[in-house]
Amino acid sequence: MMGASSRSTIATASSPANQPLQASMTASSQRNMVGATNLSSSVIASSSSNQQQRANNSMLGSSTLSASSQRQSNIASSGTAAAPRSGSSSQQVNTASFMKKTTIDPLSPSAAAQPNDDFSPLGRPTIVKVPDETSVEVSLDLSDVTATSSRRAASVKSDSRISPKSDVASSFVKESPATSLLSSNNNHVSPQKQDTSIRTSLLQKVTASTAVVPYSYPKSGPNFFNAYEFLAGPNQPLPKRVFDPIYKTVPFWHLMNLNVYLRKLRLDQDSKDPAYHYDILVKALSFLGNVMSQSLPQKDVSALEALVDNHLAIEAALQLIKILPHSVGAKAADSAFLSFLNIFVPLIGNLKPSQQIVLPGGWTTIVPGSGDVKTTTHLCLYILRNQGNGMWSFTICNSGPEGLEYHPSSIDENSGKEMKQLALNIWDIPSERILDSTFWTLVFRLQIYPHKRNGPKILYEHLLPALNSRPLLSNMTSEAVEFLEIPDDPANTGRYYDLALLALTTTPSRPAEGNNDVRLSTKFASLLVKNAAVSIAFRSIENAPPSSMDYEDARILRLTGRNLANYASTMEAISAPADKLGSTLTETWNSLDRLLKKITLAASKPMDQHSHSSIPQNDAFSKGEIVSLEAEKNSSLHPLFGRLRRDDFENIQRALMGDPMPEPILIPVVLTDSTMPAVATDYQSASSSLQRICHACSLLLQQRKQIKNAAAFAASGAQYAFTTTLPMPNLDPKHCFWRSSPMRRETQCMLLFLIRRMCRTYVAATSCVQKSRGLIAIQSIALACAACISDAISRVVAVDDPSEFSLHYSGLNEGPTEAFGIEAGSFEKLAANLPIYDPRLCELRCRCLDYLRGISRRVDGTDRNTIFNFDMSMSPMRGDLTLLHQLSIQLALPRPSHNASPKAFVNNAAKLISGRNGSIIEVLPEFEYFRDIVFHFKHAVSGKSPTPPNSDLVDWLPSHATLHWTTKTSNPEDDTLRYHVTAFHSHDQEFVEEFDKKKNDKKSSFLSFLTFFDKATGDHSKLSSADPTNIVNSCSEKMLKNKSKPILLSSEDDILHLSTSELPTFGGVLSPSDAERFLQFLTVPYLRIPLVLDFFANGDPGRLSALRTKSLQSIVDAALFEPGLWKPADFSLQIEEVPVLDEARLEALLATPQGSMFNEISKSPDVLTDCVIKILDRALDMDVGRYVKDSSSGPMILYAIRLAVRVEGYLKFAIRSCIAGKPRPRGLETMEMLKVESAMKKIRSILDSQAFRILEYWVEPSRLKDVDVACLVHAHLIYLFKNISFEELDFRSLSVLLSSQVYLTINHRFSNQVYDDLQDTGDPSRPPPSIQIAQSEIFDIIQSHRYHVLKYMKIHPDKANDAMEAVVRIATGTGSRTAPSGNNAVVSRNWNSISHATCYGRDVPDTENEKLR
Repeated sequence: MMGASSRSTIATASSPANQPLQASMTASSQRNMVGATNLSSSVIASSSSNQQQRANNSMLGSSTLSASSQRQSNIASSGTAAAPRSGSSSQQVNTASFMKKTTIDPLSPSAAAQPNDDFSPLGRPTIVKVPDETSVEVSLDLSDVTATSSRRAASVKSDSRISPKSDVASSFVKESPATSLLSSNNNHVSPQKQDTSIRTSLLQKVTASTAVVPYSYPKSGPNFFNAYEFLAGPNQPLPKRVFDPIYKTVPFWHLMNLNVYLRKLRLDQDSKDPAYHYDILVKALSFLGNVMSQSLPQKDVSALEALVDNHLAIEAALQLIKILPHSVGAKAADSAFLSFLNIFVPLIGNLKPSQQIVLPGGWTTIVPGSGDVKTTTHLCLYILRNQGNGMWSFTICNSGPEGLEYHPSSIDENSGKEMKQLALNIWDIPSERILDSTFWTLVFRLQIYPHKRNGPKILYEHLLPALNSRPLLSNMTSEAVEFLEIPDDPANTGRYYDLALLALTTTPSRPAEGNNDVRLSTKFASLLVKNAAVSIAFRSIENAPPSSMDYEDARILRLTGRNLANYASTMEAISAPADKLGSTLTETWNSLDRLLKKITLAASKPMDQHSHSSIPQNDAFSKGEIVSLEAEKNSSLHPLFGRLRRDDFENIQRALMGDPMPEPILIPVVLTDSTMPAVATDYQSASSSLQRICHACSLLLQQRKQIKNAAAFAASGAQYAFTTTLPMPNLDPKHCFWRSSPMRRETQCMLLFLIRRMCRTYVAATSCVQKSRGLIAIQSIALACAACISDAISRVVAVDDPSEFSLHYSGLNEGPTEAFGIEAGSFEKLAANLPIYDPRLCELRCRCLDYLRGISRRVDGTDRNTIFNFDMSMSPMRGDLTLLHQLSIQLALPRPSHNASPKAFVNNAAKLISGRNGSIIEVLPEFEYFRDIVFHFKHAVSGKSPTPPNSDLVDWLPSHATLHWTTKTSNPEDDTLRYHVTAFHSHDQEFVEEFDKKKNDKKSSFLSFLTFFDKATGDHSKLSSADPTNIVNSCSEKMLKNKSKPILLSSEDDILHLSTSELPTFGGVLSPSDAERFLQFLTVPYLRIPLVLDFFANGDPGRLSALRTKSLQSIVDAALFEPGLWKPADFSLQIEEVPVLDEARLEALLATPQGSMFNEISKSPDVLTDCVIKILDRALDMDVGRYVKDSSSGPMILYAIRLAVRVEGYLKFAIRSCIAGKPRPRGLETMEMLKVESAMKKIRSILDSQAFRILEYWVEPSRLKDVDVACLVHAHLIYLFKNISFEELDFRSLSVLLSSQVYLTINHRFSNQVYDDLQDTGDPSRPPPSIQIAQSEIFDIIQSHRYHVLKYMKIHPDKANDAMEAVVRIATGTGSRTAPSGNNAVVSRNWNSISHATCYGRDVPDTENEKLR
C-alpha cells in the first residue's frame, strides 16, 4: 500500500514522476489483503509518519493545484477505466426526444445497470439529460436527474481560473467520463433552435404538477463548506427530481411502512453484481434528497431545518457513489481508485467543525469455491463528522444482516424484541489519522477489490479500532447511544431504504462537543422526514375535485395516515426538546386532519339522481312510502335501476371489455389403448406403443393449463413405458426380446429415436412435479431401463442394411475388434440409498445392474472398453477413442496421424461425438440417439438438477429437454476440448463430481443429503435417510438451532458419546434413551429391518405413537425399503477373518442381490411379518371414529396402513417371481413359500376387514365436511389396492379406485415442493404434509391399474355401471360409495365409452345426448 508520503503523492498523481506510485498501487491491488494483525499498526504508523508533514501543509498548495489543472485531460484519462467515444464533443441532441416524458422503472436491475451507449460510466445508474430548465417526470424513482442540455465533452481551458480545493476537484470530475454525467454546463451551445411552443407547453405541464424549486445552499466560505458543489461543480444547483405523485412510488411505501404493497414486489435476491446494490442505494438516497429539497422551501415541517446539513451530506454521498469505481473490476480499478482518492482526501479536509458528510461503505466478498465469478455485496453508509478542536467522529450505519453482531444490543421493555445500535459511533479521532489516505485506501478497498476475506471482521476488528486506538465498545456513551429495531424484512434491507433513512436522520454529536444545539434522536428525525413526505403527498391531491380519486390511491393515503399516526404516538419525551416535540406532534395531527378531510372529499362517490341537492326530497321514495314497484311505462322506482342501463353497448361497454378470449381447444389424450397389449410382444407393438405414449405425454404437457395434474400423468406414463411396456433385455441374445428376432434398420433407428424422445418427455415431466426421494429412485431406475434397452437395440445387426455403429459396438465387425459397453457409474450407489416402495422397480434395479455389469466385463472378468462415460469425464476416454478410430476407418473419415499427440485424438473425438463435426451423426443417426439416451441416464444419477435454480414454477416442455452439444476448452492454459451440453433454457448439464472407483466413499466430513434437492454437491454414500449421521445432523434440537458443527457417526460408540441435546427426539415423541437405542439399530444396515420393526411393535406403546411424525416415518421407510448395496452374480469375496476390519470389504460381504427387503423375506420373514401385523393391529385399535388433525391416532393409523401395503407388495411379488418348475430369481432361492404366503394373506385380511372399514367410515359424506381430510382418506383408499391384480378386481376395488381418483382430481392440488425431506424445523412432531403420500406414488398406482381397470369394465359392464354411479355420488357428495344419502333411490344407468377412437375410457350414461356417445 502507499507509504508515509502517500497524501502528497496523490495530489500530483498525474505527473510523469509519479508513475511508479501508480504501478505500486496496481501491484498492491492484485495482492491479498494484508494480515489482520498488521493492519491496525500499518494505519497508526502511517499516520504518525505524516503528522509533521500535514502540520506544515494541511491543504494542497494552490500552485500544485494550478499545475494539476493544466493537465486535466491526463488526469481524466487516468481517473477512469474508459475514455469517452470520439466525437462526443460535437454530439448533437435531438430536441424533440428531450421534450418527451421520461419514465424509468428503477426496480429493474437490468434497466438500472444498463451501460450508456455514449459514455462508459463504469456500471453507474442511468442518467437522463434534458435541456435547461426542463424537468423530468419519473414514474417510481430515479437515482439522479440533472437538467442540462448536453454534457461537456471538451476539456476545460487551461487558462480558466480555478479556486483551491473545490474548483480543481469539481473540474476534475467534469473531465472524467465516469463523472461527466454529474456536471452541468452553463456555457453550452444549443445544437438547434428550441421549439418554443412545445417547450412552453411542457414547462406549463411540469409547473402545474408538484415540482418545487430545490432548496439552495450557501456557497463555501470561512464557516461553511458546500461538499456538494465541491463534487458536482461550482454554482451547480441540486438536481431537480419530480415524483408525481409521490404516494405511488415504491420508496414512499417503504418510508411509510406500507407492507401490504411491499409484499407484492419481487426483489431480485440472487443479484450478485455490486453495481446492482449501489444502484438501489442511490435510488433510496435520491428519494430522501427529493423529500428534503421539496419540503425545506415550503417550511411545512418547521423542525426539518435541523436536518439541513444531513441533507447536504447525502447529496454529496450520491456524487461520491458516482465516482467510486466499485464495479469495474480489479484490473481497471487502479487508476480510477487513485483519482477517487485525489478528490476524496481534499474533500474531507475542507469540512468545518460540526459539519458532516455521508460516505459509501461496505464490502464485496468472493463466494468461496466460485473462483472470481460470483460475489456478494453488503453496503453500509459512513458518517464522518468534524467535532472541532482537531477531533473527528466516524459513524457506521448498518441495517444488516452482516456485521450487526459487532453493534451493541438491547431488549425493548415493551415488545421484548432485540434492539441494535444501528449507527455505531467512533469518537475522538485525531485529524492526522482521519486525513491519512492510507486508512481510506484500506476502507474503500473492501468495496472496490472483491476478495474472499473481505467482510465485517476486517472493518470492525482492525480498521475502526485503529482510528482512536480504543476497543470498539469503549465508544459507547449513555448520552449518544440510541437503540433501534432491526429491519426484519429482507426486501427493506435489500433495497437499502432503512439504511438511507438512518444516514439522513443520524447526527453524531454529544453534549460535551460544545455546541448549543440539543441533540435530536434518530427516531424523532425520522418522524420529521415522514411528515415532510406526507405534506408533499397532500400537495399532490390538494386541488383534486370531488369524486376524482381512485379507490386504490385513497387506500394508500389512508394507510399512510394510519401508519404515521401510529409512529408519532411512539415518541418519547426524551426524543427531542419539549418545544420541538410539541410543535412537531401538533403539525403531525394537523397534517393528518387535512389529509383525511381531503381524501374523504376526493374519494367520495359521485352524486346520482337521488342524492343531488337540487332534487326535491319530498317524494314518496324519499319518505319511504313506496308500497308497490308497479309504475308507468318507461319509468322505474328501483334506486339502482340506472346502473342497469347499457346505452350504446357496442361502442362503449364492448370497446372497454375488448374482444373475448377464444375458448381453448382441448385435444383428448389416450394413455391406454385397448388395441395395444400392456407389454410389447414384438417390434411392431413396441414401436407403436412408444409412438402413442410419446404423443399422449406430449399432448398432456402442452395442455397442462387445461388438464389438471398433466405433468404427473405424463411422468407416470413415460415411466410405465420404460419399466412395463418395453421388455428388459437379456445378456444371452437367444433369450433377449430385442436380439432374438430379425430387425430392420429402419425399425432399429425408429426405436432408438422414440426412446430418446420418451427420455426428453420424462425428464421434462419429472422436473414439473412434486420432488421426493422416492421419485428420484423411480426416475433413475426408469432411465436405467431405457439405457439398457437402447444398448440391446444398438447391438442388433439389421438384416437389411447393418449399421456400422452396431457392427463395431457389438463386436461383430470384421477384423480384430471386440464389443463395447456402457457402465452403471453412480447408479449403483444412488439407487442403494433411496427408498423403493414398488417391488417391481426394486427387481428392475437388480436386472439393470446385472445387465450393465455383463456388457462392461469380459468373460475372463477384465473390463471391456466402455463409451459415453460422462460421469467420469466430460472428455472422450479410451473406449470413445477406440470406437471412433474404428468408425473413422470404416467411414473413411479424416483422423489425426499416427504420431499425433494424444490431445489431437481427444479433440477430434470430442468434435465427432458432440456433433460439432457432423461426419458421424449425419451418417449414423442411431449413434446420436444412443448418446443422448445414455447422457440422460448418467445425468439422472449424478445428483445435479437438469433445470436452472428457482425454476419450480416453469412449465417445462419436451423441447426444453433437448440436449444441445458443443465443445469448449477446460481452461485458458489447456486447449483440450470437453463436451459442453445445455438444456432447459441453456442451463449447463453438469455433474456433481467425477466418479472414481478407487475413491473411499466414507468421507470424514458430513455432507447433508438435503443438498441433493438443493442442486448442490451431494455425496451419494450419505444420501440415506437411515444414516445416523444424517439423522443427528438434521433432526437433533441442537442442530436445528444451528448451534453445533456437523457430527460424524460410524459406530455405536459414537452414539453413546452424544449429549442429550444432540440426540434427536423428533419433537419430544421419543425419550433420549429410546432415541439412543433407535440410532444404534441403524448402525447395522444388514440387521436394522427386524431391529427397527421390533422396537416399535413391542415394548413401550409410546414408541408406536411416535410414528405419527414425518421425520420418523421417513427414517423407518428408509431403513426398510432402501435396497442397500448390490451384490453382482460373479461376486467371489469370502470371509477370511472375524471380525472383518476393512469397512469397505464388510459392506461388500453384506450386500444383497435383490435388496434388503427381499433378503429379509427370503432369509427370515417371521420377525418382519409378525411386527408389521402387530403394528397394524395396535394402530387400528386406537381409532377414535374420525381423523383428527391434532391427534396422534390418525397419522399413525395411516402410516401403519401404508407400511403394511408396502410390505404386502414385496411379499406378493416374491411369491409371483418364484414359479414352480423354473429357476428362482437370484436372492430368493431359500424363500419359504408357504410361510410367506400365509403372512401375506393375514396382512391382506386385516387391511380388508378392518383398515378399509375404518377409512370408509372416516370419509362418510354425512360425517366429514373437511375437504382436505377427505382427500387424505381417499388417497389412502387408493393405496389400499396398490397391489391388486387383474384376477383380484371386484366391485369394491373398482369403485374405490375410480371414485377416489376422481375425488382427488377435483378437490386436491398437488404441490411441487420437496415432500420427504428429513429436516423439519417447523414442528418436528407433525405428520407429513398434504395427503402424506408422494405424488409420484399415487399416479404410478393409477397408471399401473388403468389398463386392467378398463379391461375389467369392458368384461363386466354391470359392475362397471354400479361403479360409475358410485363415482357420481362420491364426486357430488350425494351419498356414499354403496348407497345414496337420505331416501334417494339408487340410480342405475348404462355407462358406455364414447365411440371415438381418442375417447377410449371416457364413459357417459345412456341418459346423455346420443351425439356424445
